[in-house]
Amino acid sequence: MTTRLARNRWLLIAALTLMAGVLLAALLWPRALAVEVAPVTRGPIADVVADQGIARVRQAYVVSAPIGGRLERIPLEVGDRVTANTTPVARIRPAASELLDPRARAQAEAARDAARSAVTAATAQRDRLTAESTQTQHDLTRLKAMADAGFLSPQALETAQTAADEAAHAAHGADADLLAARANLASAEALLAAPSRGGSEAVTFTSPASGIVTQVVQQSARAITPGTPLVEISDTTGLEAQIEFLSQDAVKIRPGMRAEIYDWGGPATIPAQVRRVEPKGFTKVSALGVEEQRTLVMLQFTSSPTTWRGLAPGYRVWGRVFLREIPSAVLVPLGALVRADSGWAVFRIEHGRARLRTIRIGTMADRDAEVLMGLSPGDSVAVYPSDLVHDGITVRPTGAR
Repeated sequence: MTTRLARNRWLLIAALTLMAGVLLAALLWPRALAVEVAPVTRGPIADVVADQGIARVRQAYVVSAPIGGRLERIPLEVGDRVTANTTPVARIRPAASELLDPRARAQAEAARDAARSAVTAATAQRDRLTAESTQTQHDLTRLKAMADAGFLSPQALETAQTAADEAAHAAHGADADLLAARANLASAEALLAAPSRGGSEAVTFTSPASGIVTQVVQQSARAITPGTPLVEISDTTGLEAQIEFLSQDAVKIRPGMRAEIYDWGGPATIPAQVRRVEPKGFTKVSALGVEEQRTLVMLQFTSSPTTWRGLAPGYRVWGRVFLREIPSAVLVPLGALVRADSGWAVFRIEHGRARLRTIRIGTMADRDAEVLMGLSPGDSVAVYPSDLVHDGITVRPTGAR
């Protein structure tokens, strides 16, 4: 009986010792570090440069006084809409002492003949551009039929659409130029019709083009000479954006690249295309007092004017140009990138451990980076790893982004 009690006591002590060892081992065993993880995905990414600028009109017409005399006060205000050959722009009364001597009359007749020649040239230019626009529209119709049949790529169809739009805009500008030439001819003929002696009859001049008054250069009544600028009329259907890009970004931009206008106050972005990159830069001081070299880049709107209704010349806009677009790329969150030597690396989660893996990246966007080598879609990586994360540490995922 005594031997049995002694044996039971030793068994109890051994069991308690074993339990204490197991408990101590559990307390001292290293715990898994909680880290936030995110998956490596596949999707589109683009290399984009963006900056701010202003909206402006591509076609603007400055109406000047064709004759000298006494200008009556111009009733137009900035923002008024005018119609070609209908809306009066200015009234000029001949000066009482102004006479047309033989030399002045000969000059007026020469100006009339020159205006007639300008009308002929503008008519020929209008007919040529109209024919080109008609041809591009016919080509676009044929290409649309080929695209519907599957014999033409969407990119080729977009190129044809852009060419047709540009030809239509050019024909529209030629119509306005012809109207301006005819208005100049009418002004030259009116000069010859004016009395050679002083008189009080006023000559009324109408707008040479339809649009909106964007500037009244001379509004008050005064004596003027021929060629004095009076008002500026802009065709707002040809609105575009003038963006001031940093010179190191402008060197990457080429005409024809896809672009967008955003943060302009409207409900959606405005599709655009790079029309021109100015060949000369300029120095501008930033809000922080830093001198920057900038270059003007013109972004021509490619959508209907109804998409930018309310936007006017001089309004502040933001523009971005797509330098390179990848429709299907391996993407990793920017928060997962860490520096490794002179390159980039990530902590990839492998069987509950964080493994430091060197990767090679390409385009970097606002949230993601393009992975060229080192990761595959479906891999899990640690996002915003702390200083406690190192190669080989046991981790416990806390969720995905």
